[in-house]
Amino acid sequence: MGEIGEIGMLKTNISQIVAVVALLIVSTFAVAGLTAVTVPSESFAVAQNPISGCFNTIGEGYVGKTIGDIQNWNKSRQNFVSLLTTDSTIKLMNENIAHNGFPEDPAKPITDTLGIWNLLNNGNMTQYDRFHLFFNEVNHNLAAARPGFTPVQQIVLSRCINDAVSTLGPTPVY
Repeated sequence: MGEIGEIGMLKTNISQIVAVVALLIVSTFAVAGLTAVTVPSESFAVAQNPISGCFNTIGEGYVGKTIGDIQNWNKSRQNFVSLLTTDSTIKLMNENIAHNGFPEDPAKPITDTLGIWNLLNNGNMTQYDRFHLFFNEVNHNLAAARPGFTPVQQIVLSRCINDAVSTLGPTPVY
């Protein structure tokens, strides 16, 4: 009878240990922000496109919560993306740097921030292309976007996008 009681206590102790370990794991994920509510595809999409991540982060932290502020932010963001995707310098970068211009390698039009991010990841892009040509166009278009980002939003977006681009490693060619 004593042996069975000890096995029962052992099972209870193991159950308690499993519960404590499970609680620690759940707590760790909760602290890291990786709760069950997080959708993996959203996290993957932002990880694959940090420029969109910048807009999400700045939108959550630097935009007022009134309908007018949110509408202004959304219109400004949409206008910025359309300016960036139609920017003549970025189009030239896409056609002449990322693609060789020959019929077998036609440049596809860039239509969103993912297209911009893919351009920046292209193996033919140099550090100069990324940090001078592209960065100048980002700052120019942030200032030109209408109805307009606030000066603080422009600065924080510019820094965030620059930080995202600086995470890119060297390209195979350069």
